[in-house]
Amino acid sequence: GPVIRRPLLQKWELVAQQIRALAAKITKKGDKHYRAAHALFVTWLDELKNYRALDPACGSGNFLYLALKCLKDVEHHSHLQATELGLDREADLVTGPHNVLGIELNEYAAELARVTVWIGELQWRLAHGYEFKTNPVLDTLEHIECRDALLTEGGAEAAWPAADVVVGNPPFLGPRCQIKEPGDTYVRALRNTYDTHVTGNVDLVCYWFVKSLQHILRGRCTRVGLVAT
Repeated sequence: GPVIRRPLLQKWELVAQQIRALAAKITKKGDKHYRAAHALFVTWLDELKNYRALDPACGSGNFLYLALKCLKDVEHHSHLQATELGLDREADLVTGPHNVLGIELNEYAAELARVTVWIGELQWRLAHGYEFKTNPVLDTLEHIECRDALLTEGGAEAAWPAADVVVGNPPFLGPRCQIKEPGDTYVRALRNTYDTHVTGNVDLVCYWFVKSLQHILRGRCTRVGLVAT
């Protein structure tokens, strides 16, 4: 809600106000006021199409599913309002599985996340009366990656893709438990790599908060919403 839905609905309301003002001046469909209003709506749809939500510990994809549902709900709402304001209904929605990015270490969970996102997409479209392509029904989602979100194989800090928002429920694991799993060698590499950002013995979840903050400071996302211990 506060990370995706609320900010987008606030943005849409500003766009809708501009469209409403132009709609009041339309004398016939296709005149300059209609074209200007339609252009505003297309620009808004482009923003939604290019919106990205990243879950850098996505597990089986629950947060990705919720992020996608939020985006589709917002777009559907804007289509209905645009129609009420006199614009022609667009042929289809622009939001879809491409809007959500994920990183997950477990191969099985990563594949399950991809399926979860597709099932969420298809169910939403069916529930709202939109058709979906059938050949194929599912495409591969390479942007839901199977890898470590914190370290590369060489022990360097792992990079996250740029996104509008970061959401998720990163793993909680106390310092003592970290020695057992993922293991002493990994923990030493983790602490050495992040020694300028993270100090002392901290829960594993803290590394996701630090990386999320760095993502914001580097201009690679604007909002973060993570579950924490």
